[in-house]
Amino acid sequence: MKKFFVLMMAMTCVIMAMACGTDPEEVDGTTGATQQTGGDGDGTAKSGKSLVVFFSRAGENYNVGYVERGNTAKMVDAIIELADVETFEILPEVAYPSDYQECITYVNDIEVPQNLRPKYKNDPGDLSAYDNVFIGGPIWWGRPPYIIRTFLEAHPELAHKHLIPFGTHAGSGVSSYTSLLQEYFPEASILEALGISGVTAHNNASSTRSSVESWLKRIGLDHESTDIQSVRQTRATGAQRYSLNGTRYAGNRDIYIENEKKYVKQ
Repeated sequence: MKKFFVLMMAMTCVIMAMACGTDPEEVDGTTGATQQTGGDGDGTAKSGKSLVVFFSRAGENYNVGYVERGNTAKMVDAIIELADVETFEILPEVAYPSDYQECITYVNDIEVPQNLRPKYKNDPGDLSAYDNVFIGGPIWWGRPPYIIRTFLEAHPELAHKHLIPFGTHAGSGVSSYTSLLQEYFPEASILEALGISGVTAHNNASSTRSSVESWLKRIGLDHESTDIQSVRQTRATGAQRYSLNGTRYAGNRDIYIENEKKYVKQ
């Protein structure tokens, strides 16, 4: 009987440890993976204008020390380089504490329990002109900062857009951004999310760029994909191939038209 009791206690401890999982001392979540993709989102973006909306906290960040630009902002740098996008940075009217421990205390003891909606400076206005909208930021204890909710509640026009979640984390991934967008906009098309660890985003620009580039290709928003989508088709006859300017294709271009269809030379 005593052995059975000890065994049951040990199993209970294992189950409780699996359920807790997150270290409350980590602003960005649990430590671990450098990249996380997928979630429930799939499909590709629409042909049209794209906007990147993001929040990024400078100051003392988990495992990288004090930084002048937040980890998510560095991820956005790669998106800007590799895709044709406009950007809007969510800047709080009252900045989050720059000290790491003070930020932990504020979020855990005030923002989350009181379900706050922090105000932000300016606003991009009506977003109806955009077909694709990236929404991203850090992950704090498995969830986006509540200032993201402030923005989403101010823009109901996002309900029928192609929305693209992304962000930085410390191992917990960014699936909570996907869940948050599905909660607010159940009729929107939620594309594949990308999460990169804050340490990688801050310290390894090459790895961050590579991950972002592969992700943008998968969702059809890298420069090559959007160039193909925006091409005006030129009529061709028979089996002749023509370049995009209407001249016969001689095999030295990456994009060509054959029988009225666009192709990319592999």
